[in-house]
Amino acid sequence: MKPNWANILLIAGSGQNAGKTSFLCQLLEQHKEKQPIAVKLSHHFHEPTPGLILLAEEPGLQLFEETNRTTNKDSSLYLQHGAYRSFYIQCKDEYLQQAFISLLPYLEADQPILIESAGLHHVIDAGLFVFVINNNIATKPATEINRKIADLIITSDGKQFSPAPDQLIFDKAWKKRQA
Repeated sequence: MKPNWANILLIAGSGQNAGKTSFLCQLLEQHKEKQPIAVKLSHHFHEPTPGLILLAEEPGLQLFEETNRTTNKDSSLYLQHGAYRSFYIQCKDEYLQQAFISLLPYLEADQPILIESAGLHHVIDAGLFVFVINNNIATKPATEINRKIADLIITSDGKQFSPAPDQLIFDKAWKKRQA
């Protein structure tokens, strides 16, 4: 059984430029008074950029805290839009569970946590699993599977969203606003 994290909003998307980061940044702006934590998980390994502080390294994964607020990297954009702390994880899919375990010392149970990851839903049950679909871009192979298991489907043109980010609320857990 996967652990349940009601305070985590997990966001994935139909492909690059679907609007995942823009949606997440709008949520951060709405909830910045609650000191949200934002996390970007990538299965691509890159040389660390200035401002990334290595917190943990194991075979198949690296965990960094982002401190640079001036780049266009997703982890930097999170800070620019209100994240109290921002983390960047590089890990191969088979190390997702270990990557999440490495992140645990930096998470608070009552704090809103927003994680951009295509695969973490295999490891944890998030309070909400949001899937962003942009019909104007090529889709990833996992799009249909994620569409079926997501708690909420967001349609996007990359900048505008339906439903809008203000339809999600955080009160010790992520929830959809009641109509």
